[in-house]
Amino acid sequence: MSQWGNALLREIEGLRVEKGSIAIWSIGGAGVVYKSSETTCFIDPYVGGSTPPDFMRMIAVPFDPSEVKVVDALISTHGHADHCDESVAKAFGRKGGATFVGPRSSAELFRKWGISEGRIIELKPGEKAEVGNVSIEGRASYDPDAESALTYVIEAEGVRVFHSGDSKFCEEFAKIGEEGGVDIALLTLGRNPPGQKPYMNACDVVEAARDLGARVLVPIHWDIFKRTSENPRLVSEIAAEWGLDVKVKVLRLGDGLVYKAAGGR
Repeated sequence: MSQWGNALLREIEGLRVEKGSIAIWSIGGAGVVYKSSETTCFIDPYVGGSTPPDFMRMIAVPFDPSEVKVVDALISTHGHADHCDESVAKAFGRKGGATFVGPRSSAELFRKWGISEGRIIELKPGEKAEVGNVSIEGRASYDPDAESALTYVIEAEGVRVFHSGDSKFCEEFAKIGEEGGVDIALLTLGRNPPGQKPYMNACDVVEAARDLGARVLVPIHWDIFKRTSENPRLVSEIAAEWGLDVKVKVLRLGDGLVYKAAGGR
């Protein structure tokens, strides 16, 4: 299934994350692996192929879910296939140790795919789950195309990470900013087809990072489908033009970053 063999998985599993830091890797689309000193979470992992003509996959599948050795949580933002992948969920379900976190739409799919109720945590906006030393807070999402979608604020080691799922720009971002903001904002970016707006564009992403009070902005989802692929460098250019005090970090497939708690929030 994976065109990369186990290279990326071994890198992730082999990295020792120190106390006070977290690590993140891009696994394509909205998918990231999040790792603290104690806990490894896969957020919106997707290893599916193309569904022509609208969803033509442009990037390699970087890992085989059956080869993952360490996974403490699978976190899904909503029930769309590229955010809640059946093959990944079933593979992680066979491992016995993973917790499955998501809104109602994702939780219903987990149950359908044979995940036992005791391993599923169904969240609504404002509710939290704890997995290992990681706090996962569901927040409101503005995604008219997805039932019961969530965004997340994920916190460990004094570092707060926001994941937008497929949310468009909305007032929830400013609310999070007013509550202390986030260190890293993972924000979905896409070039929208004529007459449609499934994703935030580059200006939306910069506005979202501003309202979230993010220190680091990581565009996601821009790389996976031909119809909606976008140049993430546009985000850097707009942030610089606006004089926004945020570092834009573009992660290509398989790229990672390690972030140390800045303190002072």
